[in-house]
Amino acid sequence: MALFKREEKIRMSEEQFEELIQFYKKLGFSSSQSKKLAGSCFGAKVTADKNVSYKADWQFRREAKEMPLGMGAALGSGFRSFKATAPMAICPEPLEDCCAAPVEAPMPSAAEEFNAAETHDAPEIENASPLDSPQIIFSANVNTASWSYLRNNIKTGRRIDKSFVRIEEIINSYPYKLKKPKGEDLFSVNIERGDCPWNREAELLFVGLKGKKADKDIRQNIAFLVDVSGSMTDRWVLVQMSMMAIISKLKKGDVMSIIAYSDDTVTVAEKMECGNMDKCIKAVLSIDGIGGCTNGSEGLENAYSYLADNFDENGNNRIFIFTDGDFNFGVTSEGGLAEYIRQKRETGIYLSIVGYGRENFKDNKMEALARNGNGNYTFIANPSDILETLWEKLVSNLVTVAKDVKISVELNPHFVKEYRLIGYDARVLTQKEFYDTEKAVDGIGSEHNVAALIEIKRGEAVRSYSSRYVSTNAVSNDQEFAFIEIHYKTPDDENKVFTRAVTIGELDGAGDKNMAVASLLAAFGLYLRESAYKGELDKAMLNSMLSALDKNEQINTKEKDSHFDIIRKYLKS
Repeated sequence: MALFKREEKIRMSEEQFEELIQFYKKLGFSSSQSKKLAGSCFGAKVTADKNVSYKADWQFRREAKEMPLGMGAALGSGFRSFKATAPMAICPEPLEDCCAAPVEAPMPSAAEEFNAAETHDAPEIENASPLDSPQIIFSANVNTASWSYLRNNIKTGRRIDKSFVRIEEIINSYPYKLKKPKGEDLFSVNIERGDCPWNREAELLFVGLKGKKADKDIRQNIAFLVDVSGSMTDRWVLVQMSMMAIISKLKKGDVMSIIAYSDDTVTVAEKMECGNMDKCIKAVLSIDGIGGCTNGSEGLENAYSYLADNFDENGNNRIFIFTDGDFNFGVTSEGGLAEYIRQKRETGIYLSIVGYGRENFKDNKMEALARNGNGNYTFIANPSDILETLWEKLVSNLVTVAKDVKISVELNPHFVKEYRLIGYDARVLTQKEFYDTEKAVDGIGSEHNVAALIEIKRGEAVRSYSSRYVSTNAVSNDQEFAFIEIHYKTPDDENKVFTRAVTIGELDGAGDKNMAVASLLAAFGLYLRESAYKGELDKAMLNSMLSALDKNEQINTKEKDSHFDIIRKYLKS
């Protein structure tokens, strides 16, 4: 009987292979380390080939070739998969040969219209009177996945699905110039006002929160949970690059572990101290492509169990899951995953979701995991995304300074007759949820920005709906325009309340240094979403708003792949 081993290979253009090496060098790895990382990925050899074209989407298929083996060699090797049980079996050293051969996902032909991507499309928030709905209540959102996903689609000329547009994530993806918190304050609140370009009868109110700078010396206890199922085969180069971007920022004393999952779960590396990069590289390069189905719920269960068993009372305990969200085994539904992750919030373990993919991208499941867990969620489509979200902003995504951040904005009905919160459609909260200290929502990381735009119409409010027993009229208050109240928990689960009154004089003198950018991003989101509230908004108006920003010397609108460059590309397409 003939016995074979599989020889896996990933081919890329010479230009792209050199770009891959330079990426690792930018992270701080030496030339030899960078070449080693570029030359191997998840059990496959990566090679440069002058006959291969540059792949702008950074998706590479693994090619498998079976090589004959001698009987002795064959009996001494072979693929092994491990079914994880509780407690999970731990391997003390990185495994070189532990996984079943990968199963490649079928690729549709160019003529096929195939897209199994999924998202959760929440209905838009409606206009309201301050007398009917006195509080605008929503949970903080620091995720940027929607913007990254849309940006990649625009760069590659793909169709925009409006259901993937979350306007708050587009707005929050920009690094606004916000004042830092003072003294012991955990937040600063920045207020600006400006005209509403798409609605001549309205103004825009900008509310920007900036989180406190956390202690960077906190010890990190990180578990990398890597989806190595068949649907991820094309993205493994990006996943390895993402992991190394995070590892490059970890320091001596930090601890990392690696768990891989598909049908089964395998612990690849356990409690490795960071600082020795050669050892970390060896662990990452020992990950092999398993293939098969995606039992994401089992992978998460084992990762939580593992970190619970190795919990660091004085450190930041966090899971990074790298996946396309295509959970097709175990708990698979959006609701089931959301309920599961809610139960895990109380463990003190945080969750960061790093998403990949295109046709089978399950945005709804990953967004639900982030929204219901102590987590954040970003999308990776190319090296620029990795550098921007996982490398440059790592501390913000690693260290949580406030949990369960719920924001309430009350507008004085003496000055405001109608309002509408733009975006946050899936994150609105009831008054009961706002005051319920057990209601779990998203947190804010070190120096995170959270921005919101509220469309307002000036004037004295009236009730839109009459009540037999309740009669409320606007009460004149010449001092207060708005009242902001933030409920949150410290990392030690202490309930806190932050309040800030905004006077009419302060509002009128606030300036608009962030408003121009925020209103452009909101307008772009409204246009992409085909919002019922986009008013007079069209491409000409977006171009006009871009032109106005071109005159602002403090904003570089020509920078490649910037927000403005992407909007300009979309308008020209």
